[in-house]
Amino acid sequence: MWVQEVSNGVAMRGSRWMQAVVTAMFGIGLSCGWAQTRIAQVSLSPYGVMTQGELNVMHPIPDPPPQYKGYMTSGPPSGIAWRGVGTLAIDGTGHVYAGLPIWATGYAPKNAARGTGDKLRVLVINTNADFKVERTMDFPTKTLARLALHLGEDGGLLIFAGDKLMRVGADGKTTAQLDVPNEEKEYEPWDLDSSTTGRTLRIRLNKQLTLVVDAKTLKVLKQCQEANEDNDTGTMTDDLQLSSEHTAKFPDPSMGLEQEAFCETMVRLGQFGYIDFAPAVVDDERFLAISDGMIALRKISGETVWTSKAPNGRVLEMYEGYELSRDGSRVAVRLLKKAQYHAPDTMNPEDIRNGTWNRTRTMTVEDSVGIWDVASGRFVGEVPLLGRTENRYFEPSAQFALSPDGHLLAVLEDGVVTAWKID
Repeated sequence: MWVQEVSNGVAMRGSRWMQAVVTAMFGIGLSCGWAQTRIAQVSLSPYGVMTQGELNVMHPIPDPPPQYKGYMTSGPPSGIAWRGVGTLAIDGTGHVYAGLPIWATGYAPKNAARGTGDKLRVLVINTNADFKVERTMDFPTKTLARLALHLGEDGGLLIFAGDKLMRVGADGKTTAQLDVPNEEKEYEPWDLDSSTTGRTLRIRLNKQLTLVVDAKTLKVLKQCQEANEDNDTGTMTDDLQLSSEHTAKFPDPSMGLEQEAFCETMVRLGQFGYIDFAPAVVDDERFLAISDGMIALRKISGETVWTSKAPNGRVLEMYEGYELSRDGSRVAVRLLKKAQYHAPDTMNPEDIRNGTWNRTRTMTVEDSVGIWDVASGRFVGEVPLLGRTENRYFEPSAQFALSPDGHLLAVLEDGVVTAWKID
C-alpha cells in the first residue's frame, strides 16, 4: 500500500527536504501575514489513551442474537464516542481538558493504565506549567457511545457519562447532576451539543425526544417531542438553531437552510434558495457558510459580509469539522487534500476476474487546521496534522479546540495533545 499527494492533478511523492521547509514555514509564517508557534506537547499513552489499532481488532459479537451468531465486530459493542480519539476543550486560564473514552471490559485489549471498567477519563493539562497533567478524573459508564465534555459560559466543566449530566468543580467533585435515562434504540441518534455562549445544552435522546438544559443549573428548560427526526438539530445559540435540510424526498439531493426555535416548527429561509454549504451559527444574526472551496460570513437576513477561499490545494470539511471560539472572534476548520490510495491485493479474487477491483483511487484525507478571523474573514493561521507532516493519512480524525479568545489551539491526534499559539 502506498499513498501519494495529488497536486494540480499530478501525484507527487513528498521529500524530506520539502517536509522540512514546510514545517519551518508553519513555525514562523513566512510571507503569509500570519504565524503560529507550537508551544507544548504531551503524550497521553501513560493515561491509557486508546489507539486505532486496538479499536480495529476483530472479535466475536458478545451475546449475539441468533441472526448474528458467529459474526465478528471490532471495538466496544455499543460503539465509542469521538471515534475513540477523544475530545478537547480549553478554558480562559489556559487549561486544556482532554476527554478519553476508556474501554476496559469484555474483549478490550489489556492495559494496566486503564484500570477496570469502562469510563470517561478526563485529564486537566496546564499550558502555563510546562503542559503538565495536573489532574485525572474517571467517570464510570456502561456505554462509551453516550459521552460528552463541554465548558459552560463560566468555564465550569460539564460531563456526560453513565447516563448522568454533571457539573464538576475544580476539585473533581460533582456540584450538580441531572439523571438522563437512556431512551435510545438501536441505530437511533444520540448527541449533546452546546450553544455558542455555553449557557444552553441540547441533549438528543433519540429520533423524537430532545431535552434543552440550562448549563449552569442543569435544570430542564424544555422537553421536545418531535414529529420529525430532523427537528432540533444543527448548530445553536441560546434562542435558535440553523441546519441544512433536504428540500425534497430522496433521491433529490437539493438542500435548503432552515431555522428553528427549540421545540418549534422548522422554517425554511427562502432568501438563500438551494444551498451548497453547511451553516455554523455565530450569533442570532450571523452564521458561517462552510463549503468545500470557500467559507463565508453571512447574515440570516441574506447578506454576505465576506468570503474567503480555501487555501491552495485544500478543501474545507463541511460537517462537524469546525470549532468556534467562545467569544465568536475566530473559527478553526479542518482542511483536507486529495491523495491517491494504492490498495493492497484484494481478498476477493472475483473482483480480479471480473475487472471490478479499482486498485488505485483518489481519496480526500486530513491535512491541517485553518483559522479565520470571523469579523474580517482574514486567514490568521494554519496548523499541520499528521496527514501532512508524516503522511499518516489513515489515522482517526484529529480533534481540536480553540481557547475562548481564539489565540490558543489544542490538537489531539494519535494519543498526543499539542498546543499552538495563534498570533
